Amino acid sequence: RIHENDMKGKLPSFTDAERLEEAHFDGNYFTGPIPHFGSPRLRELYIGQNALTGSIPSNIGNLVKLEILDANANKLNSTIPTSISNASALQFLDLSHNKLSGDIPRGFSNLLWLHEFRLDHNRLRGRFPDWFGTMERLEIVHLNNNLLGGDLDLSLEMGDLDDLLEFAIENNDLSGVVGEAMCDLLLDVLTADCWGSPPRVDCSCCTECF
Repeated sequence: RIHENDMKGKLPSFTDAERLEEAHFDGNYFTGPIPHFGSPRLRELYIGQNALTGSIPSNIGNLVKLEILDANANKLNSTIPTSISNASALQFLDLSHNKLSGDIPRGFSNLLWLHEFRLDHNRLRGRFPDWFGTMERLEIVHLNNNLLGGDLDLSLEMGDLDDLLEFAIENNDLSGVVGEAMCDLLLDVLTADCWGSPPRVDCSCCTECF
């Protein structure tokens, strides 16, 4: 663990660190690409709040015991590899505050243990995911400040997400309705583009409108 120091330079490869279980490099000034991590035992990978660039390695999906992937607040500018959905033990995924583009992979619907899903403040496009209702353990969903467009398709199953606390989707190009199923959850945070007359998103229960 060398998080929250003033360390600089590039991270080395961890291909041969086969017994590594936790890697904490967050809160430094590391630059360059995300290195290769080869340990099948890796459970926690914190590389956020640095200045890492380039793409998210597709081989992260090979880390079958990975529970936490935190790469927020870097300068990553690739699409999100679908292979991350193979890391089926993931509980916390934070790729926010980067320059990621493209669609949100549909394969993420396989991450059934996911509690926190943070992809806000990127350049993600495409339609809004219609599969959140199957992810019963979700507590936090932040997709705000992207370029998502089209109809806001919130399935009735969203009303069964009893653990959900925060759902932020503002500052996109979405239109539609946040229905009673979501309102009945009484979320601590429910934000959308529901300001204006008429609003792009009709939301009678939002905690804040944008």
